[in-house]
Amino acid sequence: MNVKTLIESNPKFNREPLDIESSFGEILNVSEFFYDTIQGENFIGYPTAFLRLQGCTLDCDWCDTEAVWREGNPYSFDELFTLMEPNLINKFNEGQHLILTGGSPLKQQFQLIMFLRKFQKKYGFLPFIEIENECTIMPSSQISSFIYRWNNSPKLSNSKNSVHARYKPKVLKTLSSFDDSWFKFVITCPEDWEEIQMDFLDPSLIKKDQIVLMPEGATRIEIEKNREMVVDMAIKHNVRYSTREHIILWDHRTGV
Repeated sequence: MNVKTLIESNPKFNREPLDIESSFGEILNVSEFFYDTIQGENFIGYPTAFLRLQGCTLDCDWCDTEAVWREGNPYSFDELFTLMEPNLINKFNEGQHLILTGGSPLKQQFQLIMFLRKFQKKYGFLPFIEIENECTIMPSSQISSFIYRWNNSPKLSNSKNSVHARYKPKVLKTLSSFDDSWFKFVITCPEDWEEIQMDFLDPSLIKKDQIVLMPEGATRIEIEKNREMVVDMAIKHNVRYSTREHIILWDHRTGV
């Protein structure tokens, strides 16, 4: 599969900071940008472009993109549009999804609002936009109007983040109210369901039919090790299961 890269991950250079004032704030800090791949989690298989933004609010013990989102460079909106023209713009027009991911893309949500508004004004349409987020930052009503699908990933204690850092009930409740909003939990052991039940379902922060269970694993071997246990859990509790198809296809390679 010939995945096409616009901005490489783990760049071997640092760009000069862009002048925020002269650029009217039209800057995104980007870790990587690639397309002609597929969505590997939750709604698997859709042709997709990934715009990964720099920075995260958390530091998960098992994070498989930490080495990517910690690095990055500033890009102006016009630079990004130039990189996308004409191939990716045509792909978007034909139905390829745009996934905003991280790290924490909502750390830059106000720049994203400006970026998506400018995209729509410049090209006369918007792609089908999904966002992946860690459920720690309250989304504004403005950003929510641009997002077609919310791939939320609240963290359990298995992430080794503090409760204070990872558990934001008001944010969870707001995200649950959005259309096409899903909560993907990374599962490491059978006891993880008890935490989901106690901290998310019992206080009615999310709905059970929004839950997706996914095995922890950054390699094929790790996915294989946990897969059957997570499938059994999903069947037992009547919720959805998701594999990590990009790991199955490419193992731990980045930029795909």
